[in-house]
Amino acid sequence: MTQFPKLSLTAALLVFGFGFAAPVAHAANPAVCAAYAQGAVFQQNRNLNMGCGYTGARWSKKYGAHYAWCLGAPYGVVQAEGNARKSMLQQCSGGGVQTKTFVNPKYKGLRLDWCYSWGADCGAVAAKAYCVFRGYPLVKSWGLAENVGAFTKTRIISSGQVCSGPDCDGFSHITCKK
Repeated sequence: MTQFPKLSLTAALLVFGFGFAAPVAHAANPAVCAAYAQGAVFQQNRNLNMGCGYTGARWSKKYGAHYAWCLGAPYGVVQAEGNARKSMLQQCSGGGVQTKTFVNPKYKGLRLDWCYSWGADCGAVAAKAYCVFRGYPLVKSWGLAENVGAFTKTRIISSGQVCSGPDCDGFSHITCKK
């Protein structure tokens, strides 16, 4: 009589066809998730500092939210998410591109005010100063965002003064050019 080697229950199920399953993508481990979450928060701070205007869960400043998401995500997806943010930040910074559009531009943490100085030199002058501030010598186009002060404060680029009334205007976008 032929004797078969003893098999574990899992091995027996696989050998005899009872437990075929597609390979499972493993979630990232806690050390990987800690690094991922720290990197995600750093990237969000760059997004804010550069005035890129990216929003949504991908751009949260909450370390815990990024960490928790990572723990449940396959490692490859975690890598792809970090790379997607990296690519978006490179696009925002200009990465060799001759023009760059800043959506809802910010200056020192607040929306950029429509005027270069308090109530004067509005539109083109303020847009040009912002482009120079961002390292672009020319301004190509800009758009007015009326009464943004009803939702957020604006900052004047020449003096740093803050406008906090509902009638404060800002920019919807500024496109700068090298």
